[in-house]
Amino acid sequence: MKTHPDFILRQIAGENILVPCGEAAKRLSGLINLNSTAAFIWQNLNDAKDLDELTARVMENFEVDEETARRDVNGLTAELILAGMVLTEEGETLPPHPMIKQQEE
Repeated sequence: MKTHPDFILRQIAGENILVPCGEAAKRLSGLINLNSTAAFIWQNLNDAKDLDELTARVMENFEVDEETARRDVNGLTAELILAGMVLTEEGETLPPHPMIKQQEE
């Protein structure tokens, strides 16, 4: 899983902000404010080999137990998949997991 290149993480006035650009800016008007855990997960998505490694990194960086780290990693990545903000290794948008309820259009 990789971060979508149409979203750039910036620090603005001490806040972690995901800024949509390119095609993402056409479908999302606004900025996305991330807490420190979410920003850390976003920053580590590209080089973590899987969600287990990402969970271990969160545990180490934030000194939290595995249950808390896994809940944070799984929760954020599920939201990112649903929003089309992450890609497969091949550069394709990930389909939402069947357990994730999609918004009706």
